[in-house]
Amino acid sequence: MIAKPARFGAAGLLAFLSIAFALQASAQTPQGSPGVRPGTHLGVATCLGSNCHGSVDRPAGSRIKGNEYIIWSTRDKHHNAYKVLTEEPALRMAKALGLPDAVHQKLCLDCHADNVPVADRGPQFHIEDGVGCESCHGGASGWLGVHISGATHPQNVSAGMYPTEKPVARGERCLSCHFGSGDRFVEHRLYGAGHPRLRFELDTFTAIQPAHFEVTPAYVERKGRITDMQVWGAGQAVAVALRMAALASPKLAPHALFPEFSHYDCQSCHHPYDPLHGPRSTVPGLAPGSVKLNDANTLMLETAAARTAPGAEQSLGGQMLTLDRASNQDWAVMARDAKPVEATAMNLAPMLAQREYSRAEMRAVAGSLISTGLEEGGGRFSHAEQIAMALGAVRSAMTSAGYLSDGQAQASGTALNEINAAFPSEGTLRADAFVKGLHDFQRALGQ
Repeated sequence: MIAKPARFGAAGLLAFLSIAFALQASAQTPQGSPGVRPGTHLGVATCLGSNCHGSVDRPAGSRIKGNEYIIWSTRDKHHNAYKVLTEEPALRMAKALGLPDAVHQKLCLDCHADNVPVADRGPQFHIEDGVGCESCHGGASGWLGVHISGATHPQNVSAGMYPTEKPVARGERCLSCHFGSGDRFVEHRLYGAGHPRLRFELDTFTAIQPAHFEVTPAYVERKGRITDMQVWGAGQAVAVALRMAALASPKLAPHALFPEFSHYDCQSCHHPYDPLHGPRSTVPGLAPGSVKLNDANTLMLETAAARTAPGAEQSLGGQMLTLDRASNQDWAVMARDAKPVEATAMNLAPMLAQREYSRAEMRAVAGSLISTGLEEGGGRFSHAEQIAMALGAVRSAMTSAGYLSDGQAQASGTALNEINAAFPSEGTLRADAFVKGLHDFQRALGQ
């Protein structure tokens, strides 16, 4: 592993030399010849110079924090993503799956590391670094030169840097692992072997991620102003699109007697038995006891679309009813019916990413989320989980916009803490506490 850098020390020199080597190779090597080519991942060592992103203190005159490497290496769970593959839970999972280990398996490395092809790994690249800078920002060999020269952000992006500040692009990059896309997908067999349940909401996870950037006026000037509501809405649209693509994927089609259960709401099967459970979680068109698709993201997208594209909201609702019915009949029909939902979500994504919400509209979104939670009474865990995270995004957006008084901000924060405390453990929801928190949040907004 790479040592923690010292200011103007050996690590800074290493970073400088590796940058120089990479740029020289890139500039002097013709396309198709051996050497560093555009898109090559150079490794985190190329970013940790004390005058770049490895400083303890902000460099003089810098528009950035300068300590991004230290934040990632000491506080960010992405840094340990590879390391967890060496630990006992991963070893147990590998054994259950009939694998010799986890650290050499593409199945694991594709999300727990920057698992690019060997030909795309530069001289300072180390797979053991886990999910590093280039996992999110893209292979640096094409854009590193203009980046360190002081180019504008659009110039960096034109040279190949990934635009993580854009809500849709961020959603696609994050959800490619935190939900799955293409060959990267946590199937039910992985859950059965012990993989933690994937739970994600783009704005919430952006907020709890140890921030290695500051939204200052200089940041907004370079990259534009992005709101929590835009990140939340676009993230839900991307999540729905990816979920529908997975439903229609032949790789995730039913095998023998059983469907791919990861498509479905876990609570359909994994819940304590009680005589009132079924009626609280009934889906229109499905008989009690039916296995239900995980539609939590779709529910959130309908809520977002109601203020942005009411026609799309109604269309999405009808499409999901059709899909729910097909999910208990025939996979080919379900795969067909997933396509319109995917198309609707993809059309909504850029609209939601640019949507400016008024105070009244934010209150309306919060009211709709609360009403849904109260109507269900906490009966659908996946719904309640997304509602809780969505209310956090709405509150953050209202606070940032100055739409909450000091009293409202404090009271809604207290209520949100109550709501989050209603999830005492993984997969467990105290419905009464959740409902009380929703009522308190509603009162805090004066609704």
